Amino acid sequence: MNTAPQLASLFAAALAAYYLRFRNLQLEPGYLMAILSGLIIASIVIPATGALRPAFKFSPARVARRMLAGWSLVVTALVSMAAMLKVTADYSRIWFGYWVLFSAAALVVGPFARHIWTTRVRAHRSVNRLVLVGTGQPLDTVLDRLNSTAGSEYELVAVFAADDGVPGALSIGELELFVAENDVDDVWIAIPLKRSELLDEVLTCLRHQVVDIHVIPDFEHYRLLNQDISEWAGLPFINLSSTPMHSAEMMLKTLMDRLGSLLGIFFLSPLLLVIALGVKTSGPGPVLFRQKRHGFGGEIIEVLKFRTMHLHSEQEGIVKQAEPGDERITRIGSWLRRTSLDELPQLFNVLFGQMSLVGPRPHPLELNDLFRSKIPHYMLRHKVRPGMTGWSQVHGLRGLTETDEKMAMRIEYDLWYIQNWSIWLDITILARTPFIMVHRNAL
Repeated sequence: MNTAPQLASLFAAALAAYYLRFRNLQLEPGYLMAILSGLIIASIVIPATGALRPAFKFSPARVARRMLAGWSLVVTALVSMAAMLKVTADYSRIWFGYWVLFSAAALVVGPFARHIWTTRVRAHRSVNRLVLVGTGQPLDTVLDRLNSTAGSEYELVAVFAADDGVPGALSIGELELFVAENDVDDVWIAIPLKRSELLDEVLTCLRHQVVDIHVIPDFEHYRLLNQDISEWAGLPFINLSSTPMHSAEMMLKTLMDRLGSLLGIFFLSPLLLVIALGVKTSGPGPVLFRQKRHGFGGEIIEVLKFRTMHLHSEQEGIVKQAEPGDERITRIGSWLRRTSLDELPQLFNVLFGQMSLVGPRPHPLELNDLFRSKIPHYMLRHKVRPGMTGWSQVHGLRGLTETDEKMAMRIEYDLWYIQNWSIWLDITILARTPFIMVHRNAL
């Protein structure tokens, strides 16, 4: 991801703030170090917010939210560093305030201005005459996109289909002559992957033509998590189930998890001790309940919870989910489950790197074995670390999953989270979590 425009905007904003405060641009060494530190942090944080990730449709609100979230983290990091080094008095608060405001405005306005400029340039660019070849759903999808994309630089001059279901389409047998006799710039081929023989036929028709040929992969049929193209040693790869989290983004998420869990344990330690005492006095048995669940990449981890049930035995390989009025649940356990406070020990799972603050909730191994063959792409939820809270939880998909439909809906939300992940999305989920912690289905 190219962060040069954003970093240039931050540097320009710092200079403007300095001039407005001191009426000169002769930066003192301390201010120069502060600006460079901010640029270094921003070069890591801003890409990790997902604001620079390519999107099919530009959304000013989405980009603005993520840019401002990233800049807020940068500002927080700078203030924290200055406080730890005890150098806050060495810098003008007015200058820093100007820099924060100017940078926020530049980060929001910049992408929007670039989008307007790109749209205008595209509108005045010479139009490419396009021929579309295909069949089935891939062809219909591309036609819909072409028809709904205003100001496109492509002019669709003909459609060639292998079936009779497309009104006005020509037969593929006419393709070679049409391209030879008309001024065609591009040929797009939209064919299902299972129709490889049709692709060979089309390429044979075009073997003597000087046109740009593009094959549009049938991603809709094989849609999993994140489709993009990568390369290794000259070999192209189409990624079907990778996540949009790259190295910088994973580092930032991990840092937020570790710091967040550490702060959570520190500030909630009195509550943790009170609950532990309550669980201990509720009956014989350990304070903590440990259950094996799948973590990142399907690795088996032990998830911690405060014990909420009386000691009992269960048939091996079968898990019985708690239900309203379940006699196995202790009195304090019922309260802990309703408030979700029984899950607080998972802060230690997050601190040890086994879980994340936000992610798909980990299921017992028995539930995974039950649903992995029933729900398509079920195990893809383990492409990221499981979380203490998640996108499905803040949408009310908690508690019992006694039907396949309820579990399928939860998985749909989990996969959407992985596909659309960003630091801003994590912050949003964390902010919404306290308001859904008390839930009658969270048993």
